[in-house]
Amino acid sequence: MATATATSSADSDTQCSVCHELFKKPKLLPCAHVLCRHCLLSWLASNPEALCPLCRGAIADPNEKSKTKGWVEVVDALPDDVAMAALVESTRVLSQDHVCVGCKSAADSICLSCNAMMCKPCGQSHTNFSMARHHKVEDLSSMTAEELAASQPDHCSVHTSKSCELFCPTHGAAICHLCASAKHRACPDLTELAEAADKSREELSQMVTSLLTEEQQLEEAVAALERHLEATEKVVQEAVAEIDRTCDKLENSVKEFRRRLKEMTLDAKAKVRDTVLAVKVTLLDHRGRLTSHRRVADRTTRGSTNKGMCDVTRALRDRVKDILVTCGQRRADLKSVYMVTLTIDAAAVARIEKELSELGQVKISPASVGPVQNLGWRFHTNHGTDIVLSNDGLTAERVRGDVNGIVVADQPMVPDVLYEIRIDKLDPRYFSRHLPCGVVLTDPDHLRLPYSAFNGWGREAVVISRAVYNRGHRENNNLNKATHGLSEGTRVGVMVTTKAELHLWVNGSDRGVIATTVPTPCFAFFDLYGCYKQVSVLPPTHLG
Repeated sequence: MATATATSSADSDTQCSVCHELFKKPKLLPCAHVLCRHCLLSWLASNPEALCPLCRGAIADPNEKSKTKGWVEVVDALPDDVAMAALVESTRVLSQDHVCVGCKSAADSICLSCNAMMCKPCGQSHTNFSMARHHKVEDLSSMTAEELAASQPDHCSVHTSKSCELFCPTHGAAICHLCASAKHRACPDLTELAEAADKSREELSQMVTSLLTEEQQLEEAVAALERHLEATEKVVQEAVAEIDRTCDKLENSVKEFRRRLKEMTLDAKAKVRDTVLAVKVTLLDHRGRLTSHRRVADRTTRGSTNKGMCDVTRALRDRVKDILVTCGQRRADLKSVYMVTLTIDAAAVARIEKELSELGQVKISPASVGPVQNLGWRFHTNHGTDIVLSNDGLTAERVRGDVNGIVVADQPMVPDVLYEIRIDKLDPRYFSRHLPCGVVLTDPDHLRLPYSAFNGWGREAVVISRAVYNRGHRENNNLNKATHGLSEGTRVGVMVTTKAELHLWVNGSDRGVIATTVPTPCFAFFDLYGCYKQVSVLPPTHLG
């Protein structure tokens, strides 16, 4: 698949996990793992579900597969890992026999500009040539692949003999002066490549810091789950012991009851364990993604050219933001963790013959596992028929039509907490510019969704659309105008206060009270009606 040179001495980070050779045309996957282009095409050909062979993360939507070219277009659309490619080339150079290119004796130095290995005398005379006057010769024994990769000159991809000295933010490309005068004359804000690289280096450093912080928080969350499992085990053991003490006093009359109570307790323990392990697996998965992206950013910062650094920064920027938002939501999954408790009714012992069934109760009740617990929400799986969810339920897209686009929060609203979405994409085919939203009073698990919120709900919802409808009654206020004509990037949210007032928020501003005496529990909803095509969940904000 990919050709390797001295693979056995190469760092494992530069080896493809499929062919176990040095990367050839490495491609950066959405999960931050790297595979050879050819290996990736071979993998997709035999695994059409399009999942990463290392973490089972999605590589691409299988529906994106071209009918004529197969997976080629999908794979070529993935960003090249230019930092890895440079690191592989440096590894290949350093793994060669250390032979002087001039006198063929043992080499102990290397030119960072032309990658030529030389002995000490040849290295000293190398820079005497006019064309190599500015070359830098370093000791070969202390040279690392990362240092060699970072020292390589930035050549223009068009004029390969010219050095890249400028960066075009409009095209996201490092260019030479010839390109600047020929093809980028109209591009504003051309900057020095070194200046752009400094900004990228700073941004990558911030990415590493953010990813490392999030990674540490996920590790703390996993540790908290493990402690929770230990505590659950201890509580269960104490509960079983208490059951034994109680049932021993009742002897034969409670034998059957003892069996049933133990079974209930152990079943509750199994449910707790399943819940905790499911959350733990999710957190470990996201920790792996964080680690992979951090390594890419860190490796690029330490071992990439300015051009490579800019390219990788552009490839990682939006992805890292989405990952950090996703990880913040994933830590919120800890709200679903429970603790097993046992309740023994002492009074029932005296009435055992009549009230035996009330003697003991095993309950699974919510329990906090530490300071990492956080509020979080996503879109419920019960949504409009024209809606497709992605990003683990944090993104909703209307794939056809202009109705059947209702999405509902997966959890009841907490008082004084803002439940907010961001408009990601508009559909230019449609002209209706109002975004219906509000709250429904029925649990989404049992909710019947109409084709539009405007005229499909009655007393089970508070809707702000072309007008405000409070459980079937039209309200006279102008707040509905605040949901009209919204642009991409606009944030829209709803909040129920402790006084049972429903507020509308747009772009972080409270637009006023939609309705009063709103019953609880209630669930936030949004209707991707008309031109609103895609929205994303934003982390909840506590405003109490």
